[in-house]
Amino acid sequence: MNCPRCRRLVSADTAFCIYCGAPLTSRSPRRWLLPGALLVVGLATAALVFTFWRLGPGRVASEQNAALSDAATLLPPPTAAGDAAAADAPPVLPAPDNPTKTPLPAAATALLAAVASVPDEIVFQSNRDGDYDIYIMALDGGNQRALTDNTVDDSNPRVSPDGRRIAFQSNRAGNDDIYVMARDGSGQTRLTTSPDSDRQPSWSPDGTQLVFFSRGNSGSDLYAIDAGGGNPRRLTATPLNEGHVSWSVDGRLVYNVTIEDRFQVYTSTSMGTEEQRLTFTAGDDWSPEWSPDGRTIVFLSERDGTNRNPAIYIMNADGSEQRPLYDSPDYEWSPSWSPDGRQILFTAASGAQANARDDIYLMNADGSGARLVAQSGSYPSWAVTVP
Repeated sequence: MNCPRCRRLVSADTAFCIYCGAPLTSRSPRRWLLPGALLVVGLATAALVFTFWRLGPGRVASEQNAALSDAATLLPPPTAAGDAAAADAPPVLPAPDNPTKTPLPAAATALLAAVASVPDEIVFQSNRDGDYDIYIMALDGGNQRALTDNTVDDSNPRVSPDGRRIAFQSNRAGNDDIYVMARDGSGQTRLTTSPDSDRQPSWSPDGTQLVFFSRGNSGSDLYAIDAGGGNPRRLTATPLNEGHVSWSVDGRLVYNVTIEDRFQVYTSTSMGTEEQRLTFTAGDDWSPEWSPDGRTIVFLSERDGTNRNPAIYIMNADGSEQRPLYDSPDYEWSPSWSPDGRQILFTAASGAQANARDDIYLMNADGSGARLVAQSGSYPSWAVTVP
């Protein structure tokens, strides 16, 4: 084409004359093809964005469904083959009133995580039928059912770390021995056959061993045995009388020892070596239990020596910062941790001593929020959910 000013021949694809700079008014439409297309796409996109912003995705989806419904009325009646195809087609679902997902508050998210980690059942002992048997119930105290039913005593249950087995003591063979059974009460198996009294089993962190104390004519010592039975071994052989024992996640034992007719709390390795005394009081400190992380120990204390009702105490793993956690007019005993360390189960004997009734309570790990879970039960142990 010729430039309208200088009349020189220039390319039709240029916007200005390369000689005089004059704008070329009669350029080829190919020059504007791509920019024009981009402009159209941009305008269409802007219109869609504006529509979604004004109406919201829920209303857009609703209007789309309405448009589809209107269009369907213009179609010819379906044939038999069309009916079959329509039956197989997925239905058009109505749009939700508020399709935008609102994120959960942080507190709600934390609560859901906590609920998911809380064990769903509690194993305990009860003498409601005249002798002690092992029972299991939901965490709220409901759905109680007996796992053992004997005319002798089955007591002191402890649930394995994986929640599948229960260790307990029983005198069904004429002497206190250690037994294990499945969580549903099946497969009750005797593990110890000593002439001494074997009591209060506790699981190793990996669930492969049990530790307990055995009381004979010369006193009591700590023993360990494989969880499947066999390989019994003595851990302590001292003039001290060791009792109630708990096994920590880092492999240490905590237990009470009788010194001059008073209970005190000691720790040692899982082999019974490197004993260390943690409490030095005028009264009794006993029934210690490791927290799941091995950092603290909950125990009972009547440390002023007045023989009043004991209180639930807590201390660090090295015995420091001993402090009361929960105290009431009732007789508290047998504290037991939840697997996540956030709560503690315990027994409280209420009423006159001659007619006292053992009840199971649950409280937060800081001693707050104590509440009744079940009546006529004691020595509770947490049972985690089994997949």
